[in-house]
Amino acid sequence: MSPPGRRAALAVLAAALSLAGAPDRPAQAAPARRTASAPARPDAALYKEAQTAESSLRASPRRGAKRSEWEAVVLRYRKVVARYPRSGYCDNALLAAGNLYREMARRFRSPRYREDAAGAYRMLVAEYPSSSLGDDALWAAVELTREVGDRRRLADSARAYLDTYPEGRRASQVKTLLRAREPATPLPSPPPPGLARVFDLRAWSGDSSTRVVLDLERKVQLQSDRATNPDRLWVDLVGTRLHPNLARRVFPVGDGLLEQVRIAQNRDDVVRVVLDFKDVWEHQVFYLDDPPRLVIDVRGQVRPSPQVAQALPSIPSRRVNGMVPSDTTGDSAGRPAAPIAIAGVDRLPGSRPAPAQAPRAGAPPPPAVAAAAPTPAPEPPATNRAGSYSLARQLGLGVRRIVIDAGHGGHDPGTIGRGGLQEKDLVLDVALRLDRLVRQDLGADAILTRSTDVFIPLEERTAIANSRGADLFLSIHANSSRNAGARGIETYFLSFARNPHAEAVAARENAISPATLKDLQNLVKAITFNSKVDESRDFAAAVQERMVAGVRQEHVVRDRGVHTAPFYVLIGANMPAVLAEIAFVSNPEDERRLRTAEYREVLARSLLSGVKSYLEALNRTQMRQLTDAAQRSTVSGGSGAR
Repeated sequence: MSPPGRRAALAVLAAALSLAGAPDRPAQAAPARRTASAPARPDAALYKEAQTAESSLRASPRRGAKRSEWEAVVLRYRKVVARYPRSGYCDNALLAAGNLYREMARRFRSPRYREDAAGAYRMLVAEYPSSSLGDDALWAAVELTREVGDRRRLADSARAYLDTYPEGRRASQVKTLLRAREPATPLPSPPPPGLARVFDLRAWSGDSSTRVVLDLERKVQLQSDRATNPDRLWVDLVGTRLHPNLARRVFPVGDGLLEQVRIAQNRDDVVRVVLDFKDVWEHQVFYLDDPPRLVIDVRGQVRPSPQVAQALPSIPSRRVNGMVPSDTTGDSAGRPAAPIAIAGVDRLPGSRPAPAQAPRAGAPPPPAVAAAAPTPAPEPPATNRAGSYSLARQLGLGVRRIVIDAGHGGHDPGTIGRGGLQEKDLVLDVALRLDRLVRQDLGADAILTRSTDVFIPLEERTAIANSRGADLFLSIHANSSRNAGARGIETYFLSFARNPHAEAVAARENAISPATLKDLQNLVKAITFNSKVDESRDFAAAVQERMVAGVRQEHVVRDRGVHTAPFYVLIGANMPAVLAEIAFVSNPEDERRLRTAEYREVLARSLLSGVKSYLEALNRTQMRQLTDAAQRSTVSGGSGAR
């Protein structure tokens, strides 16, 4: 090696050793949970680029003397947070940015950088309260104020540390600093040991329901009751401690159902949550697992909007396979809109054939027809598979908005085939194809819970559908089995798991243990709404039948039937909701087929056919393709679609 090459290598080695020995710079390695064999993700790549840039900067004394070089590296870390705010690397990136700002304050003697460092540390704790790096961040903030010699700020930062981490690794050091600086000031009393922290609160609001979710470290005992004057629900979490970010917070909702949500430390070991009601008919309080979170669902009285549901009229309204358009005036000449038939769709049991398709406006009439036939009166809705009429069928409910949910995503790959195909990638591709088909063929609004590789919590997916006033919810997943020969299609709706296979599928998709599933069965019994069971059953049957029929046109497939199971993602849905297991990724032959765009298109078109079949049976009034209403595709604005 040449002398310049040796000098460069020694410089890099010296920089690495100095980093390893620096007491105020925590190592910037990714968390241990990320393995080298995991597939590269854009957030991980961006974080690694920032680490590489920092190492390069520290290895060059010439570049290290320039502020602009340091600021450029900080910007790389901040881009991780800005572009991927839900990434597991965000807390690492904020800690790294704070440490760089802190070093810049010393190196360039600039108080501004010290404030920037404190801001990065505070942001880490505020935005990522469950991060294990919060202790390091608040300790670094304490050291910042100690370096400056500001006694008031030191006391504030020390108390912030003790409030957040009363049993933290450096709690004794912080208390010693407080006694030395302000001996007359009483120290905060430590909370009782062993309390679970409550560290986040989220809410989603819709026209007839609101979901509130609290994140906590583990399940605790609950006490709750509904009080009057004023109308409110209080829930006590026994054996908990409130994170300082939530201390005595009030979250205004103002959605017609709730006035606000209040949360506070009611007693030393009890956190109380209060929902101030406006017009609430019923509520449910239940836990979800892994990670533990408390869900509070409230519902108001169902008041169907004339645009979405209306009694069967004497004059037929224009609909598309059950979808109500915004304009029902017919064509430009004022003639009533003519119906069209759905080609190639078999009728569900009990349904009646649709009216024959009339010629389009402006097209020459058929030779045998001298004049346009009068528009036939609308036919009544078909009975459901239970032989009765649900509320939806009695009212002639139309469908304007469909939520398409691609399962898993982000750090959750779902099941992985032997050849490396990940469920999250497969179902996202099929969901995007179905989104296009729904807009093109049905003219409906399609809402995607995710359109990229991001993680969306299960409870948020149904909350998105409720808050957006969706009329149908379809969750797309892929199956797995220890038996490599297992294959086929099956569809689920929410109820009890009635066989071991359904239990295994629900446990896998919920990411919970079979033991926890037993508790979930009781939960489903308590919160299942009978008004949606019949329609969800019919929706699942239509999707299953059309999926199998569509795939069998070109491929061999096993019809595994319709099943019930307690899926988190379906709990609390205000609309018919089903989960479709479109294939077995664990089957090597199916995995090879699932990698092709042609087969994925077949799956998407078969799902669309199932939606059409269900809607045709749901509403037997005349159907017409929407030509006047805008066809839109929407990605939800939930916390994961970022």
